[in-house]
Amino acid sequence: MKMRKFLLVFSILAVMFSLTACSDEKEKPFDYDETEIVIQTMGYFNQYVTVKDEFKDYYLESGTEFEKSAVKGIDQAINNDKVGEFEDFSVTTDYYNYGGADALAVTDYKIENGEDYVMVTVINHAQNRDVEISVKYHENPDYYIALDQALGQTSVEYYRDQFEQMAEYYGMSAEEIMNTVFAQYGVDNIEDFMKVDITNQIGSHPYEPEEMVVSAVYSKKELMGQAGMNTLLGMGTVFVVLIFISFIISLFKYLPKLFDKKKNDKEEKEDFKTPSIPAPIPSLVPEGGENLAGDEELVAVITAAIYAAEAANGNTNSKDKLVVRSIKRAR
Repeated sequence: MKMRKFLLVFSILAVMFSLTACSDEKEKPFDYDETEIVIQTMGYFNQYVTVKDEFKDYYLESGTEFEKSAVKGIDQAINNDKVGEFEDFSVTTDYYNYGGADALAVTDYKIENGEDYVMVTVINHAQNRDVEISVKYHENPDYYIALDQALGQTSVEYYRDQFEQMAEYYGMSAEEIMNTVFAQYGVDNIEDFMKVDITNQIGSHPYEPEEMVVSAVYSKKELMGQAGMNTLLGMGTVFVVLIFISFIISLFKYLPKLFDKKKNDKEEKEDFKTPSIPAPIPSLVPEGGENLAGDEELVAVITAAIYAAEAANGNTNSKDKLVVRSIKRAR
């Protein structure tokens, strides 16, 4: 049982170490010389860092995407990041010897191989802080077309004849001349030297720059301070907006009263404009005086008195024929 556990632990550790030992470095997406591509990256930066102000607008408006990114990145590093004057690189080189990159003394640079691009990053020690310059390269198909055309117009024999003429001139053997030249160009045979020499002649490379990114290098303390400030600003903005929204919601309780007031004001305006006039009440009193015929007791008394008066006068009309139509108060 113990042996099984031991073997299991040993197998897990072996797998972990094997995975750790595996390199995640990708193959080159196209052929390039490491020394040459680093030198070109520094050269592109030096080319656009010296652009005068009167030409910056031209590059930003009418330049290529690479020119726009280079000018914009350098300008941002100078004006926004306040890096000061650009000074020396962390990579020193003996640039050219017989037209070829000869030596590269490396202290700090990085090359990243992507699926279809190469990213080269170098460091420039500016006056106030370091600056990272990253240039992204992609394959240049026009180079291979020009190279094939140039190779079709020359031959290995032509280069051998050139080396023999040089050997005769310097009093050396052709083999010695070729070894000296090959060492200067970093090649091992005449075919590779032909490609390098023709590349220099046609002024093209198997790759061309696509984008330049220029960014100031901040310390961890500075980055933490900026992150904290951004967090405070973000949270403060959120809380201010929430408080404002809460205030707006608290005003909703006054909306019904406001609408009721508007409704009452509207009704009052309508009443003021078209007042209702009550219909006249018909008078129960006829013209000419007060009618007392509605008082039954008074009518009965007056009727009896009239009948008695008529009887005394010898008028014996039946009381059924006596009709009192109206009784008015004498004035």
